[in-house]
Amino acid sequence: MNFVERIEDMSMRGRLRLIKQEDGDIIIAVQSMEDGLLQNGDSVEFCSGAAGGGRSPNTMKALNALMKAMRLDNIEHPCKKPTDGLSKSK
Repeated sequence: MNFVERIEDMSMRGRLRLIKQEDGDIIIAVQSMEDGLLQNGDSVEFCSGAAGGGRSPNTMKALNALMKAMRLDNIEHPCKKPTDGLSKSK
């Protein structure tokens, strides 16, 4: 499993997190910082089609491109706090 996170542009409180599971499915989660603690918000999952399902091939292609773009933004335009916008790859 690997994931990438990116702090929103309007504040340091919100972040977008994309998680790619071992089977290729991608979970999109929106998180927020409340009272110094990271809170999980809503999430949705799109299937890769490798294990069945996978009704959104164009969306999966775009989500994979978004993960790459977020990693690049984290390198080229890092967040102000060292613990924000972390990326982890396997």
